[in-house]
Amino acid sequence: MELYLQASAMILLAVILILLLGKQSKDISLVLTMGVCCLVCASAGVFLEPVVSFLKDLRKLGNLDSNLISVLLKCAGIGFLSELIGLICADAGESALGKALQFLSNGVILFLSLPLLRQLVSILEEVLMQV
Repeated sequence: MELYLQASAMILLAVILILLLGKQSKDISLVLTMGVCCLVCASAGVFLEPVVSFLKDLRKLGNLDSNLISVLLKCAGIGFLSELIGLICADAGESALGKALQFLSNGVILFLSLPLLRQLVSILEEVLMQV
């Protein structure tokens, strides 16, 4: 929890600096924004590590294919990253590029999900054949 509070304080400090610098230099304030976002993402990794560990334990418990968890984590990572980059693009005045990235990310997530969807259809076919 202490890390969360430190990251929150860092964000508030960055907002104050960005507001002060934004009037003089939009470029510096954008670089500061991206730097703080990178630090926050690193902080979030600390909180996400136990989730990844839990998913690995769940995979072992359920005897699931490791690709299943891998795809899930990749999709979540792409979603988080595209949201963050989209917000940075919007701050830089390039919201169209941010939306384009989010559109691309949705396509990539669907592409990564294809093996899971195929596996689901296969399971449904087996169940329907038994009925």
